[in-house]
Amino acid sequence: MVPPGEFLGIVPSWIIVYLSTLICFGVATAILYIRMFKPILSGKPSGRLDQLPKRIIGSIPYILGQKKVLQSTDVARDRAGIAHAIIFWGFLSFSLSYLIFIYGDSINNQFSTSLLTETGIKIFGAYLDILSLSLLAVILLAVLRRWVFTANRLRFDLTQKSEAAIILALIALLMITTILAEAFYVVAANTHSHSFVGNILGDWLTNLGITDSSATYIYETSWWIHLAIILGFSVYIPISKHVHLVGAPIAFVTRQLAARGTLTTITDFEEAESFGASRMKDFNQKQLLDAFACAVCGRCTDVCPANLTGKMLSPMHIVQGMRYHIADATSAESEAEIPSVIGSRIEKEAVWDCLTCGACTEVCPVGNEPFHPLIDIRRYMVMEEPDIPEGAQGALLNLEQRGHPWSGTTFTRESWYEGLDVQTFSENPEAEYLLWVGCTNALEQRSQSIPRAMVGILNRAKVNFAILGPEETCTGDPARRMGNEYLYQMLAMQNIETFNRYGIKKILTSCPHCFNNIKNEYPHLGGSFEVLHYSELISDLIQQEIIKPIVEIDTKLAYHDSCYLGRHNDIYMSPRNVIGTLSGVEIVEAPRNGNEGMCCGAGGARMWMEETIGTKVNDERSEELINTGASRIATACPFCYVMIDDGVKGQGFEEDQIKVADISIHLVEALEAGQSEPTPSD
Repeated sequence: MVPPGEFLGIVPSWIIVYLSTLICFGVATAILYIRMFKPILSGKPSGRLDQLPKRIIGSIPYILGQKKVLQSTDVARDRAGIAHAIIFWGFLSFSLSYLIFIYGDSINNQFSTSLLTETGIKIFGAYLDILSLSLLAVILLAVLRRWVFTANRLRFDLTQKSEAAIILALIALLMITTILAEAFYVVAANTHSHSFVGNILGDWLTNLGITDSSATYIYETSWWIHLAIILGFSVYIPISKHVHLVGAPIAFVTRQLAARGTLTTITDFEEAESFGASRMKDFNQKQLLDAFACAVCGRCTDVCPANLTGKMLSPMHIVQGMRYHIADATSAESEAEIPSVIGSRIEKEAVWDCLTCGACTEVCPVGNEPFHPLIDIRRYMVMEEPDIPEGAQGALLNLEQRGHPWSGTTFTRESWYEGLDVQTFSENPEAEYLLWVGCTNALEQRSQSIPRAMVGILNRAKVNFAILGPEETCTGDPARRMGNEYLYQMLAMQNIETFNRYGIKKILTSCPHCFNNIKNEYPHLGGSFEVLHYSELISDLIQQEIIKPIVEIDTKLAYHDSCYLGRHNDIYMSPRNVIGTLSGVEIVEAPRNGNEGMCCGAGGARMWMEETIGTKVNDERSEELINTGASRIATACPFCYVMIDDGVKGQGFEEDQIKVADISIHLVEALEAGQSEPTPSD
């Protein structure tokens, strides 16, 4: 767009352009600092500015490439993502055009020509024309999708606010004023511009007999309205949900570089003012930033298994609750007047609904981590108030007194390996691997079949391994997810001391929760070990033909992805590789699989808490797996095994109809006759 020479025929345009820009951007900057950056900086350091070059370079695909927005491979399902990407690239492209054609040409009308050349201007102008028409089409589709054929995630109260309509209307008006300014400039100046759309419309308007004076008035009015909308955007963005345009890039730079399920560690209990978080100053800066980075798109809530099954939890409302709490805190006249976020902006029930499955983080287009502040709120509720659900309280008491979370079990940590050829580390201190059994595998009857199967496989492969037996205690993971960080660290340090005493370097786990905890969180306490999920080792043993599944199992088999193995640690293929080698097995996938898989309902220590609201998560997931038509279901996590087995049986299916078992158990059946170990209940 060619800038008018003067404003109202009096003041040179460049003076109005730069002065109004200075005022609007100054106001926007002040609002951003007061409403966003000052509250964020009042939070605890998040430690997310380490490895800054890596963070910045790694964030480019997310920011400029819209990687998270376009992460779905299903184009039909991700039309909204494509539309958002077009709007974003339009924003970048038009921002560049403003620098050239408004701020450059308003001072020197030859600036754009000298920078781009006549040919370059024509190419860039054609690109902007195509983009303008594309954006108008996208806006029309967005209106239809949001208010006519409304997608499920856009039906929430927060996604139905008027802000979306305002933004869409302003973007549409920007495109319309661009086209009008170009078209009427052609008529007023009696010459063609760099816009082919403007040229076509301008010639048509000229043929209609539009006078030069009328064309000049409409052209200049359209141009100034366009500039006013641009500058209005700069002031509107900091006070609207579209502040995510500022927050999201920073959120990607400060993203979690460690495994997604890794939680923050309280490093000094004696010096800490409080444990966990209940007010703005208690949260870390990344958690506060997420409140402003949130696009209020509803994607997180739309995939949250707790929300899908009728629970109170909505990750979107959690993040927005944080933003409202920040507003409460910044408007309070004193520290004493700041209300706790618990109960005022985030309901207690929602805090305990969270499965920490990471589905919300997986789909978030702006890099938010909604379940992390919930863990800090749990820490406050457990260690400061205390305010704990009954089941969680019992599990924590068991962990403290007995070293495991299970109530009512009559088994000991030696029970599962009675009659098996297995040694403890005290008997075999030269063992290459520690086979970490875990509480559920050792003390829950069905799950005992998993380590028994593993012993058979490892012995067959002649792997030199040993167990800790009675010296094993809980990793502390359930305590950590429930919020008792002190108890977690006590249990973790006990294990680290045991590992170091025996000189253990390699640890083999079957429980993804233990795997994630020892691999990713023990290093924060000084315990660094090489940790493998057993599916990784078995996959390698099969590939090397050290073990060979030769017995045919003619069946359809569905694999259920563990959240802590898959989304939190990106291990999707090794379990599939194992079951994929079973002769005669046809693997069928549930509609939600891989990084889109649905939690079994046991994560976040929900294994030990009752579900009293809505549908049980494991029932919902089990029905989905049953509907694949599979006669077998494979898991790679003892929690998943228990939950899915309960869910399938709850649907009325017996084991001879649909068999639920760990992948190790399915594998043992496919080995030579006589290799299978009986379960304790046989």
